[in-house]
Amino acid sequence: MKLPPLHALMCFESAARHMSVKRAAEELCVTPSAVSQQVSKLEEMLHSRLFIRGARALELTTEGRIYLRAIRPAFDQISEATQRLMDDEKQNSITVSCTSGFAIQWLLPRLPAFEKQNPGVEVQISTTNRQVDLLTEGIDFAIRHGAGGYPGLEAECLINDRLLPVCSPTLIPEGQTLTSLLDLTQFTLLHDEHRMDWAVWFKAAGIAHAIEEKGPVFVDSNGVLEAAIAGKGIALIRSTLIRDELKKGLLINPLRIAIDSLLAYYLVYDESALLQKMSRKFRDWIVSTASAESNEYSS
Repeated sequence: MKLPPLHALMCFESAARHMSVKRAAEELCVTPSAVSQQVSKLEEMLHSRLFIRGARALELTTEGRIYLRAIRPAFDQISEATQRLMDDEKQNSITVSCTSGFAIQWLLPRLPAFEKQNPGVEVQISTTNRQVDLLTEGIDFAIRHGAGGYPGLEAECLINDRLLPVCSPTLIPEGQTLTSLLDLTQFTLLHDEHRMDWAVWFKAAGIAHAIEEKGPVFVDSNGVLEAAIAGKGIALIRSTLIRDELKKGLLINPLRIAIDSLLAYYLVYDESALLQKMSRKFRDWIVSTASAESNEYSS
């Protein structure tokens, strides 16, 4: 592996970021001539010109722009890893990104147990439906719903239990019994924004594809859950996320059947997050909690 001197890379990155040798020198606590010498050595090693040097300003060459974009993520990762290892103030702070539905239905009811085990810990929950960039946005962990496989990141399966069709007991007319999936077509189907779960369900049952398009679409699963409890239709929700609602009788499974899903909830993180002791504790806690509940439900 042939790598250029780190100091030369630092001088180039700083000068390119500031577009100034003088400001780079101030940032690195060296002289401007030292920065210029290091950049020149880097150019000589690369056999490429990185800057066009004007009388009053610098300008990146095409090669310089491309090279800067290529090496900057590495500097970001080094900075983030170093901060996680050294920043005492952040040792008891953890940032988790997930949808509002997962936060409300699963994470928040269980979080007090982790906080009780770790007094003084601060778990910051960032709710969003978009896929965040963990390193650049300062996120320690993300909980993502998908088929797995997140290049460059660690991923551990949290929840992969079965999907249940559920609704309010008030939705089913007294004396009426649902005996097949076809019986669902007479009711409103509730969807999250992806519509993927109902599609899997009906495809497995061999029912016409068009049926899955019926019904309103909610931004996240929390809206689907609230609508189902309110008697507005039938939803497909993972059993782990609605255990309390089923026990309390707020929701029922009118067909008494469940299906396996190709999708699951994963805990996703960059390995550098585990440089923090509290982050390692959180990872161990959330994985073991999800695993224990999964084993309990399947037994």
